[in-house]
Amino acid sequence: MTFLPPSGKALKMKQWLLFNAFFFLPLILFAQFRFNATCREAYSDITSLHFGEARAFLDQARLTDPGNLIPDYLENYMDFLSVFIGEEQERYDLFKKNYSARERRIEKARKDSPFYHYCLGNMFLQKGILSAKFGEYASAAADVNRAYRELTENEREYPSFLPQKTNLGVIHILAGLVPDNYKWALSLLGIKGDVEQGLMEIKTIACYSGKDELLCRLKIEALFYLAVADANLGKDRQESLDLIRLAEMQSGSEISSNPLFIYAKASILMKCGKNEEALLVLNRYCLKKGNFPFYFLDFLTGKARLNRLDPDADRYFIRFLKNFRGKSYIKSAYQKLAWSYLVRKDTARYREYIGKVKIRGNMLIDGDRQAMREAEKGEQPNIILLKARLLSDGGYNKKALDILENQYGSRDFQNRKDLTEYYYRLGRICQDSGMDNQALKYFRIAYTEGNTLPYYFAANAALQSGIIYERRGDLKNAGNQYRLCLSLDYDEYKASLSQKAKVGLKRISRKKT
Repeated sequence: MTFLPPSGKALKMKQWLLFNAFFFLPLILFAQFRFNATCREAYSDITSLHFGEARAFLDQARLTDPGNLIPDYLENYMDFLSVFIGEEQERYDLFKKNYSARERRIEKARKDSPFYHYCLGNMFLQKGILSAKFGEYASAAADVNRAYRELTENEREYPSFLPQKTNLGVIHILAGLVPDNYKWALSLLGIKGDVEQGLMEIKTIACYSGKDELLCRLKIEALFYLAVADANLGKDRQESLDLIRLAEMQSGSEISSNPLFIYAKASILMKCGKNEEALLVLNRYCLKKGNFPFYFLDFLTGKARLNRLDPDADRYFIRFLKNFRGKSYIKSAYQKLAWSYLVRKDTARYREYIGKVKIRGNMLIDGDRQAMREAEKGEQPNIILLKARLLSDGGYNKKALDILENQYGSRDFQNRKDLTEYYYRLGRICQDSGMDNQALKYFRIAYTEGNTLPYYFAANAALQSGIIYERRGDLKNAGNQYRLCLSLDYDEYKASLSQKAKVGLKRISRKKT
């Protein structure tokens, strides 16, 4: 057999293939994770929702460092935020399409970096959160399980790698929120953790005061998750507010105009009854050209204005409903819009908008479920009690107390529902005003009047009594009240109130040991 030398054309082709093999093979074999200055700038733009600027930095990072996989991770994070905030089906479908390619590229990279498991774990968690938001629960469970395995493996290999604390904390909070009758599923998946553990892990980053530039930039993400979790589940909202103010003091004006930070600070201020401060924070938000819109801030602004009974609160809910393309908070927005007319005694407009609750949005969150119950039952709220509720939610306790004690009284409320709410509102106002003994007295009456009714007043009266007793160090009575909260059968806000009671019982059990 005779071997002929290759032709010139064939030789050139072999040389080209050989060149490409030697040139690109190191990029595949030695693809690494470098969170360099360009990537850090991209990350800051992403958390500021400056997606146009972020993409420019990511393009620059890929051009100057083709083997770096951090741009893939950051691009996934940017897409995650756009879907999480915007809730648009088309964006979600595109996210899933692009996600698979990014996951494959990162899985082929070198594993000798803490960013390997960190990036994969965070990406799995992001996909899991979005799957749950769009009702794909089996996929969500699988993704959260994969995220947990990646991040716990990273913690074993790199225990001093702090960035992983935030999303590990998120997973532990999610594990703590699983109802008791589904805990067996967590055991099968090997996932352990609870709300308190998760909050502490997130606070590790939220409280960071060192000089590591990456950790300083990660604080906004941690504060965002903390605002979502701690303001709703934590016992001490003031602690969350102190963390927010400390972060602002350390970072200055740069963080104050960040939309995620504005959401975090405003939502916690509103939970603390500091409505005027929340409005000042929300007024900082300005949607600029090229920025991804955060329409939920319009919803928050509408709530804050409604809390002080502003006649123009309706326009913020209308703007939210006009622009937002998702389905969460839609029913709640229509309900609040209806309330904004009811407190002005425009019952016709109230009926018009409460009717729209039935046909738009979904019921994945407590607020939307409660709005649907009001619409379906056709029970128009008592205007007096509604005004007192809104004012007390905003921290305008003197005005709310004046309505209930001086302008009206228990004799003005004839049915048990309104009478129970009357005493419950008095209890909440006294509690927020530091008059704990008076609050406990009113909560006891509210519980007695309402513990057989399908409304949340008696359950929350027990829960808030437990919080007061726990703060006093009376753990026995605190536990009794938390258990009373869990024992009741009612329709409104049951998931969130029960979870808070369970978290309270876990806290006091730790204090006893």
